[in-house]
Amino acid sequence: MLKIAVCDDEKVITGQIESMLLTLCGQEGIAVDIEVFYDGSTLERSIQEGARYDLLYLDIQMKDENGITAAGNIRKSDENMLIIFVSGYDKYLMDLFRLDVFAFIRKPIDKGYFSDTFMEAHRKICSKKFYFTFRYKSEEFKIPCSEILYFESAGRQIKVNLYDGNTETFNGKLSEVEEKLSEGKVPFLRIHQSYLVNYHLIKSRTKSQVTLVNGMKLTISEDRQKNFSREYARLLEREINV
Repeated sequence: MLKIAVCDDEKVITGQIESMLLTLCGQEGIAVDIEVFYDGSTLERSIQEGARYDLLYLDIQMKDENGITAAGNIRKSDENMLIIFVSGYDKYLMDLFRLDVFAFIRKPIDKGYFSDTFMEAHRKICSKKFYFTFRYKSEEFKIPCSEILYFESAGRQIKVNLYDGNTETFNGKLSEVEEKLSEGKVPFLRIHQSYLVNYHLIKSRTKSQVTLVNGMKLTISEDRQKNFSREYARLLEREINV
């Protein structure tokens, strides 16, 4: 799930940005949660209270507080959020470097440039390391999702099969793992009642089987072949079009 904040004191602009984001994410199959703010102080307070966003669209000129000040305060709480400034003026461009801003979008907003910038931001966000966490025997573990080949259900236990050949085990249901990972940014595909596979570590596929990068072959159950094929093709098309 991609979490985005939009902050601008012009409701027409926030509406335009939100509409373009929903359209883009719908076309690309990206799960998104968008929150809109109409002033910098409310946005800052939300972040100080623990809200976290992957991406922020921030107007530079607002009535109560300009975006430069808001971004500076936000950076004290969150160094990782990508910030895209939105403005009709370019006199603030030098501040982009000081505040580690990802991009600058000029008003009126060009839809093509907006789309390209969003997809670049999405790729950067998804390139970061994300972790799967679980608890087993009173100990909490975290594993980079990029290192997980697949999850395997075995009775009441889940085996986490890793790229390096090691495995971890915890108690749970594969459906719960699938739901948890659906909110993440590394795609895992359910190919069988017993298997949940990292899309990025699939080397090849047939109608009834996937081969992982380590040579492991896993069966795609007949009842999941159609859905798997559709999701795999959608993800592949997105990467080819990059």
